[in-house]
Amino acid sequence: MNHEVSADLVLRNARITTFDSEVPTAESIAIRDGRVLAIGSDEELTALAETAARTIDLGGRSVLPGLNDSHIHAVRGGVGWGTCLQWEGIRSQAEALASVRDAVAARAPGEWISVIGGWHERQFSDAGMPTREQLDEIAPVHPVYLQELYGRAVLNSAALAAVGWDDDTQPPPGAEFLRDDDGRLTGEVRGPAAYARPNALTLDLPLETAVQATAAMTSAFAAHGLTGVVDAGGFQVTPHDYDALYELWRRGGLGVRFRLYICAWSRGGEVHDYEQLTLLSQPDFGDGMLKIAGLGEMPHMACHDFEGFDPDFTIADDAHSELVEICRMAVEHGWRLSVHAVLNNSLSRILDAWELVDRESGGRVSELRWSIVHADEASEENLRRIAALRAGIQVQNRMVLQGADYVDLWGQDGADAAPPIGAMKRLGIQIGAGTDGTRANSWYPWTSIAWLVSGESIDRRTRRAEHDRLSRFDAIAAYTRDSAWFSGEEDTRGRLAPGFDADLCVPTMDPFCCSIEELRELRSELTMVGGRITHAAPAFTELVG
Repeated sequence: MNHEVSADLVLRNARITTFDSEVPTAESIAIRDGRVLAIGSDEELTALAETAARTIDLGGRSVLPGLNDSHIHAVRGGVGWGTCLQWEGIRSQAEALASVRDAVAARAPGEWISVIGGWHERQFSDAGMPTREQLDEIAPVHPVYLQELYGRAVLNSAALAAVGWDDDTQPPPGAEFLRDDDGRLTGEVRGPAAYARPNALTLDLPLETAVQATAAMTSAFAAHGLTGVVDAGGFQVTPHDYDALYELWRRGGLGVRFRLYICAWSRGGEVHDYEQLTLLSQPDFGDGMLKIAGLGEMPHMACHDFEGFDPDFTIADDAHSELVEICRMAVEHGWRLSVHAVLNNSLSRILDAWELVDRESGGRVSELRWSIVHADEASEENLRRIAALRAGIQVQNRMVLQGADYVDLWGQDGADAAPPIGAMKRLGIQIGAGTDGTRANSWYPWTSIAWLVSGESIDRRTRRAEHDRLSRFDAIAAYTRDSAWFSGEEDTRGRLAPGFDADLCVPTMDPFCCSIEELRELRSELTMVGGRITHAAPAFTELVG
């Protein structure tokens, strides 16, 4: 190392886990121009520390590469971050209702108060989902809408009036309205078609509000150690929904790296959507903070089995033919493709399309890093097919909150084995860890990492076999080194090694030594993206700016 080269920053007196085989652990890391300049012992980097523009003594704290959620719906979540309440960390109904009371006190009459996914009543220690009557009592003139993941939602009387629903209203197709014995609406609704109208009203926000909300979300992410996300678009996400993210990017305000997979946005018009997208854009268009990484996770809406709660779901032949056409388009233009599949029969049909296009193209699918999202019910046979295509799988901890639902659906053994991570590892399939937040799950990354290690759902209804669990090292690797594969960046991100992006976090405790309960609750004391501080806890606040 030429020590005449100066560093912008040197972190010293640390316990650094690099996830790089050349130098697995270190005490010091030097950063220059947003990248790792050198890494090694304090003694080896003494000269760099003496000439660096800034040196930080970490007092023996742990350092990891920045966390990178391989599958999340952050674009959708960011738009309403400042408007919607966040219940991921709420642990009781009393605390949840208190947050609604606080919002009532702070907001003008008639202003919406919403919680859109990311939580489940199983995380409450004292009671279940709040009722219409409870919400009416504390919010008589504010519309309140509480959506529990994608399973159900509750509206108070003001919210029912705001969306135009009364006791005589019939639910739209795909929705269910629950009623009491007298036929009166209870306020509880189910089905994505029931959520569309409240979501649209509560998220009808000016662009500047959405920009500031997205910035607030990235700050919250950084406080948990996240430095990157692979965004999956999502149900009902249209090109317009990216406006706030792009504006924040243009202003240089992103504190987390975004890699975007773009869903089709027109039901029945998916092929045309991608014809337009592939005409106007190119794979990996963007810069280090924001890039369009691929197509999916929902390339065709009729091929999407949602959370897998309908065991009779099938992909119709006409939809499958259009999926094949989209796959051909992706190969022709060199795009990564990511496709959602919870159920094994859905996965089989998707792999049929992939294998057909792979044969037609002389093996091009195997070169493009396609991936399956979830694969919860994947059979050994289908995992072998994925391995043969050199495709990856994005794995999430959805079982933390929904394990009991899948026990009822698949039986104890089936739910305990979902997803079959042990077989994925044995077959050499690339795995990226993530959450599927926001809406379908909590976005908290350390909850996901703890589940990969322990395999326990929040209510202990599911407990994964040891062969389907990961060591702490492998679980964190799946959230750092391995997630970079899904955007083709494993040579520049996810490790702390010379030439790699200086994305890192300093967790509040040593993740390799703390208890599993402490692991779930970890946060970051110091987070950096490209050597720039994006979060600093009180011990480091003097460094910000």
